[in-house]
Amino acid sequence: MNTSLARAIEQAPGAAETTVDLTGVTAYTAGIVRLAEAKGLRPAWGQPHGHTRRIILDAVGPHGAFGSIVIGRTSGKVLRAEVIHGNDARVPRRAKGTNAVRALLRDVTPSACRQGCNAESSTACRP
Repeated sequence: MNTSLARAIEQAPGAAETTVDLTGVTAYTAGIVRLAEAKGLRPAWGQPHGHTRRIILDAVGPHGAFGSIVIGRTSGKVLRAEVIHGNDARVPRRAKGTNAVRALLRDVTPSACRQGCNAESSTACRP
């Protein structure tokens, strides 16, 4: 990635600090990781697999969204993502490519579920 571009993104007003080391990813990938954090998905690096790296997504509580973002190991580009909207979700949502993954994450609603929640469904969770 262009180092001046990376520096500009890091220094951009309102740029959120991230807990994930974004070394080696593109500026667009960094933006997607920050979006995932803003949605409460707590991104964390998973184990590399072949030519890819995976960022694991996991919101708080059993009814929060979870899934992963797959990134090219050498390119640092977002390849695809899968998000399941809580344990009571029927169908996982998948996206391929940076723009589609960004749109997928924009549709994620931050969970009202809290750690230790024992509600039967996400609609029964209380903030």
